Amino acid sequence: MASLAGLSRRLARAVPFRPLRWPLEEPVVAFTFDDFPASAAENAAPALEDAGMRGTFYLASGLIGARENGQQIASLAQVEALSRAGHEIGAHTHGHIDVQRTPAEALAADVEDNGLAIVGATGIAPTSFAYPFGIVSLRSKRALMTRYLGLRGIAGGINRGTIDLAHLRAQELYDSTSSGFIAALLDRLERSGGWLIFYTHEVCPDPTGIGCTPAHFAATVAQVRRRGIRVETVAATLGRIGATGAAP
Repeated sequence: MASLAGLSRRLARAVPFRPLRWPLEEPVVAFTFDDFPASAAENAAPALEDAGMRGTFYLASGLIGARENGQQIASLAQVEALSRAGHEIGAHTHGHIDVQRTPAEALAADVEDNGLAIVGATGIAPTSFAYPFGIVSLRSKRALMTRYLGLRGIAGGINRGTIDLAHLRAQELYDSTSSGFIAALLDRLERSGGWLIFYTHEVCPDPTGIGCTPAHFAATVAQVRRRGIRVETVAATLGRIGATGAAP
């Protein structure tokens, strides 16, 4: 069973379920946050706003006000404030569940609860989704791909050429991600075009291995800003490239 589950994950990453030819000539960057910790709202959102940018905050609504991985998760008031400020609140399941292991009916109920919670907080139905833990399988990918315009994983790299709307690539932005690596990635983005989606979790002075410091985050924002690369929410880019919710 373990080998079959691993094969399902590998195939789900490799096989495009909703292919789309990248249509934009200009490069685009998105900053995204999973779960999302209160520190992302407190430290990352102001850095983006000061640069005239907005981010995508993927909310596991069942975690609101709780702690996850040692981090305080954003409050309902913070979720509402981010939405009012023009940031996107994306879907991330209600219970922060492993979508591969969750039975189909339970998965459908969970993401429905997540969507209702996001609408209740923001008045806007979520149009993009991030797979919790980056885990995707053939079954869950097929079950979820028509619910959202785009679904984001954690497979690194830049989305260009033929992209998979059901499993968008994303690049980790952790404290271990060096500024030199980020600069080289942005060089490639400017040279060849495409869509670079950064993701992280907490943004605080003493992050875990899946977060970054405010200084590192601000430096990355500054790098992007100096280059004049367009930054927008995942939902905004999905709208501009003509993504639709129905599978081909």
